[in-house]
Amino acid sequence: MYRYELHLHTSETSKCGHVTAADQIKTYHTLGYQGVCVTDHLHNAQIAYFNVGDDWNVIVDRYLVGYRAAKKAGDALGMDVIFGIELRFPENDSDYLIYGIDEQWLYDHPWITRMDHQAFFDRFKDEVLIIHAHPYRNGWDVVFYDCVHGIEVVNCNPRHDNRNELALKLCEENPHLYRTVGSDAHQIGDEGRAAILVEERIRDSYELKDVITSGRFKNQAPEFDWILKESEEIPHV
Repeated sequence: MYRYELHLHTSETSKCGHVTAADQIKTYHTLGYQGVCVTDHLHNAQIAYFNVGDDWNVIVDRYLVGYRAAKKAGDALGMDVIFGIELRFPENDSDYLIYGIDEQWLYDHPWITRMDHQAFFDRFKDEVLIIHAHPYRNGWDVVFYDCVHGIEVVNCNPRHDNRNELALKLCEENPHLYRTVGSDAHQIGDEGRAAILVEERIRDSYELKDVITSGRFKNQAPEFDWILKESEEIPHV
C-alpha cells in the first residue's frame, strides 16, 4: 500500500507555513510516504502578503514557488508531489481543499479568491473536487456542506480545536459527501499524522480526484481511529 498526505503547507508560499518545501518532502520520505499533495493557502490576504501587484499571472508565479520547490525535491527522491490549493473566499474564514487541477488551471481562472463559495461551486462543481477543510475548527459552526463534494472528516493539526466529531456527524447526516483526512502540516511535529492508503501510485491531482471519487482509498489517522471506524461504517450514497 502507498501512503499519501493530502493537506500540507510550505514556508515558501503559505504565510503560516514554517517548514520549507524541501524539508517537508524529506521528512515525509523518511516517514515512508509515497507522496504528498501541497495545498498552500490562496486567499486575498495571502495575495496581499506576496506584495507582487495585481497581475494574476505574476501572483500565480509567486504562489507556485512552494509547490515547485516541493516537486523538485520530490522528483529527486522518487516521490509523487501533487498540486492542490487550500482556497478561501472573502465571505468568511472557511477553507476548501481543491483537487483535480494543475498549474495551468490556476493561471486560466484569475481571481477565484474574489468569488464566494456558492459561485465557485456552481461554476466548477463538475470540473474540480472541493473538500471542506476542518469545517468546525475553532468554534466555526456555519458549514456550507451543500457547496462541496466532501469533508475533511479528520484534520490532525494539533493546535486547532478541530472538533472532528462534528465533521463525522455531518457526514452521517450527509452520506453522499466524500470523507478525507489530512495532517494539515505547517510546522515541525505536524507531519505524518494522517494519510490515505492506496494500492496504486497517484501521479497528479487529476488521479487524486479520481481515487477519491471512486473510493479506491482508505483513511488513516491513528489519533482518531474511533472516528475513522465510524466513518467507514457510513455507506457512501
